Amino acid sequence: MKSKSIILALFLSVFVFGFFNIASADSHLHKVSGTVTGCSSKHAVHVLIYEESGFKGMNHTQENIYTPTKGGDCKVDFSMEVPEGPYALASFEDKNGNGELDFFFFIPKEPAGFYQFSGMGAPKFDKMKVDVNRDIDNIEIVLP
Repeated sequence: MKSKSIILALFLSVFVFGFFNIASADSHLHKVSGTVTGCSSKHAVHVLIYEESGFKGMNHTQENIYTPTKGGDCKVDFSMEVPEGPYALASFEDKNGNGELDFFFFIPKEPAGFYQFSGMGAPKFDKMKVDVNRDIDNIEIVLP
């Protein structure tokens, strides 16, 4: 009987410790938020976050999809939570509704933009990365 009590106490201790450990891990997430402008307000707007390891292959870490308010100027507010680290942010308007950014050769066929990148050529992670070590709320991505 004593061994069952000890096993139960041990199990509960592990469970409680694990619960608080998970709760403390969530406190290391930072909110990254801002706006996407330049969209038409007719189609879904995707906001993507990339880590450096997935950037070249366009493998995003996180994606949120927003439905803009119809009419007037399109402005989409977004918010995501990520662990501390460097990230690149991008957005596109999904005009054909297939859930992905379409290309003609290497040129986007749909309105697309990156945070801190406006120019010709391929975007470079190092030039547009955001070092997230706190909450950031002033990100603006402009779609052409």
